[in-house]
Amino acid sequence: MRKLFVFVITLMVLGPASVVSQRTSVSRIFPVYDNGGKPDLVVDPQRFVSQMEIVDRFFSDGSCAVEEGAVGGTGYRRILRFDTVVMNSGDADLVVGDRSDPDNPFADAFEFAPCHGHFHIKGFSVHELLNQDRTLVVAGHKQGFCFEDSLKYDGGKSNGYNCGFQGITSGWGDWYFKQLTGQWIDITGVPEGDYIVRVSINSAG
Repeated sequence: MRKLFVFVITLMVLGPASVVSQRTSVSRIFPVYDNGGKPDLVVDPQRFVSQMEIVDRFFSDGSCAVEEGAVGGTGYRRILRFDTVVMNSGDADLVVGDRSDPDNPFADAFEFAPCHGHFHIKGFSVHELLNQDRTLVVAGHKQGFCFEDSLKYDGGKSNGYNCGFQGITSGWGDWYFKQLTGQWIDITGVPEGDYIVRVSINSAG
């Protein structure tokens, strides 16, 4: 499994307008391939771009987004949100298993989130807004909730991974849709201009 995957696009921030792109299959770009019997996690670039939008949203004191630092403060915030689908294009399943099993080698990668009332995967994805020279403007993060098969891209039948026994079947993807808490970057106060949006997955290794 690759330790890090980065996808970069250019975005013009012009207020509450949407960035529009045609949604098409990417299985021809990231087909299942011979990876020596190992999974390989990559981001679906077309869904990432096609679902990107800027919205203004109110966040009250005590909300999970505020408590977890997903936004920079309370009140109305301008957020750049997007879908992220983590595809497994390697020729083997990513098997995480039961996170409650003390013998699970991935058990330490999970932490309990009191506000949401369930466990998160620590440090799984990082979202960054960069200037054209690649200097950081603002960063956001999204803890994974659980690895499961959401969308088929290539290959065969799902092996049934879900939040009880986690994983991603070879040729399938795990979908984090833009309405989920933290599936965004808080761009409140960022001036209009051209920026780069970068998402990194599995940065914790």
